[in-house]
Amino acid sequence: MPDNHSTSESALACADVWKVFRSGRAIVKAVQNASLTVQRGEVVCLRGPSGSGKSTLLSMMGGLERPTKGEISGLGKLYSQLTMFELSELRRRFFGFVFQELSLIPHLTAAENLVAPRLFQGFPRKLLTQQGEKLLEMVGLSHRATHYPRELSYGERQRVAIGRALANDPSIVFADEPTANLDNANVERLARVIEGLRMKRVTVLMVTHDNRIEGVASRFFSMNDGVLSED
Repeated sequence: MPDNHSTSESALACADVWKVFRSGRAIVKAVQNASLTVQRGEVVCLRGPSGSGKSTLLSMMGGLERPTKGEISGLGKLYSQLTMFELSELRRRFFGFVFQELSLIPHLTAAENLVAPRLFQGFPRKLLTQQGEKLLEMVGLSHRATHYPRELSYGERQRVAIGRALANDPSIVFADEPTANLDNANVERLARVIEGLRMKRVTVLMVTHDNRIEGVASRFFSMNDGVLSED
C-alpha cells in the first residue's frame, strides 16, 4: 500500500476508460475512451454540461465505480489488480471525497461529523476532538461545532463535508461541485484551503461549473457526451 510520501509523481491515471450501461432499451455510453494523468500536487478541473459524464469519471477514478473497460490507477496501484478490500483501504487511508450528496450523519454534531470516519477506527477521542476543531476553523465553522446537521444551513453542511474530506490527511481529494450553495466569501475560503493542499502536494480532482473557484486549477478538462478533452 502506498504512503503519503511516495516518490512517484503520478497520483492518478486512467487509460482508455469506458463506462457503458443499459437504461431501458437504450445503451448509454456515460464515459468514452477517457485517458488522463494527474501529477502529485495538481489541481485539475472537469467541466461540462450536466449529464456529460463528469461525476461518473470522478467516481471511477476515486475507486467507487468499476469501469466497463480500461485501466485506472491511484498512487501507483492499478485498481483492477486490487481486491475490493484493498481498494476500500486505499480509499479510506489516502483519498478524501466531497460528494454532491453530503451524507452527514444526523445524530452527530458538526465536529463529530468531521471526524466520523475515524470515530470507529480506535483513534483517541481527545485527538479527534482537537482535529475536528482545527478542521472546523479551516472551513469557518468553529461557532457551529456542537450543532447538528438539521440546525445548519445547506452551505454550512457543505463546509462540514469539505472538512470531513480532509480528516484523514489525504493524498488525493475528489470533489464533486464543492462550491454549490457557497457564497463568495466561502468560495474564497475554499480556494485558500485548496492552495494549502497544493502546497502540501495533495492532488485535487474537481468537478465544477463554478468559475469562481477555477483560479486554483492547474489544468482544465471538458466532457461532452462522455468524451473527455483537455481545454
